Amino acid sequence: MNEFENSIPKIDLFRVLSGLIKSMKHLWIYGALMSVLFSGGLCVRQFMNYTPVYQASASFTVWLKNPFYSSQSYYNTSAAEQMAKTFPYILTSGVLKERVEEQLGISYVPAVQASALGNTNILTLTVTSTDPELAYDVLLCIMDVYPEVAEFVVGPTSLALINDTGKPMHPSNSLSYTSSVSKGVTCAMILYLIMSMFYWYTHQTISTEEDLARLLNLRCLGKLPKAKSYSQGAAKACPILNEHNDKFGFNESVRLLRVRVEKEMEKKDAKVLMVTSTIANEGKTTISLNLALAMAQKGKKTLLLDCDLRNPSVAATLGMDNESGFSDYLEDELSIKSIFKRIQHENLYVVFGGKPVSNPEKLLNSSKAINFIKAARSSFDYIILDTPPCALLADASEICALADCSLITVREDFACRDQILEVATLLNETERPILGCVINMSKPKIGHNSYSYYGYYGQYGTSSKKGEEKHKN
Repeated sequence: MNEFENSIPKIDLFRVLSGLIKSMKHLWIYGALMSVLFSGGLCVRQFMNYTPVYQASASFTVWLKNPFYSSQSYYNTSAAEQMAKTFPYILTSGVLKERVEEQLGISYVPAVQASALGNTNILTLTVTSTDPELAYDVLLCIMDVYPEVAEFVVGPTSLALINDTGKPMHPSNSLSYTSSVSKGVTCAMILYLIMSMFYWYTHQTISTEEDLARLLNLRCLGKLPKAKSYSQGAAKACPILNEHNDKFGFNESVRLLRVRVEKEMEKKDAKVLMVTSTIANEGKTTISLNLALAMAQKGKKTLLLDCDLRNPSVAATLGMDNESGFSDYLEDELSIKSIFKRIQHENLYVVFGGKPVSNPEKLLNSSKAINFIKAARSSFDYIILDTPPCALLADASEICALADCSLITVREDFACRDQILEVATLLNETERPILGCVINMSKPKIGHNSYSYYGYYGQYGTSSKKGEEKHKN
């Protein structure tokens, strides 16, 4: 029995609900659009099918005439009960309808309803029709011919009018869209919930270190918070390591990532690190730039090389011109000295991507690119390669030949798990070790301080100064 229970996969309800809520937030615009469309459609349908209906009603008393003195009428309880029971049947009888049709010259009699007030002889007659004049004319005609028809059932009777509504001026079924809107919103919300569940099931993403551990047998080396850009005038500005501003805990997160990356690279005797991602807009350039800057601040001579030759982004991130770079050098248009730039720190050198090229595989596989990396190894302590997304282009796998190891950037709640797994498999096939992953643009958890981003890999105090002192050495 225990073996059978252990074989049943456990469902993490919190994870399911959390993923469903995130999917609903992601698709909220579709829920709103469906609510508007469904409600609007039902309102239009109601308007197109709307037919005004008018009701004319009258209240009166029914008296039985004295058989000996026709001018005298009387009333008793038994007579009232009898009239209350027989009055509706008389109204719906074929004889009454024929008399009304004959007298008014109409082909049909509209809907007629009658009710009695308790065990009294006070009766109410209501005629419903789409024609207000017809409703009122039928009401008066029924009151006129009723005594004649009822005489064969209850005996001689007389009607005494108490009040009537007169000719109806306004329809009784006023046009109201409340019901249509309610139905439309309800249907839209049901469909929106189904759509969100399907989206979550087919687009499951990574949001925590636990998710990453369940998907890949790789360590999460860091978790960078979602922070505002400190760059000024950059077209694709990203947050950059800043000594004077660490409101979001970004600086400390980068330094912690640098410590772990350096440790892993030392274990593997690696100098060239390839930073890639699954798909675009996961922040691989942000990771590459800040990791290189953190290494330079540590006193390591570092080179940041933009190898995304299709869509170079390092220059734009720094707010600088991409007029010359690595692609120009590989095409023999520039010398090696002219493409090096020193920015941010004296130990940090950057080589931009240069002019975009449509087929960078040939350039990256050339002997010139290989020799460039070999020469750089002797001049720099670390070389960071900013590469294109692995799941979209083959360029990143080609660059693996230039690198010693790789680091996968995973944006929180962004790329699908299947895509991330595919990228990890692709990189493993290159026989270059994967140091681990870094979760980027992580949202803060309610009630946590900025150091909650570090997860279970490190214990830190709430003071930024304490964290910095721990990573100085």
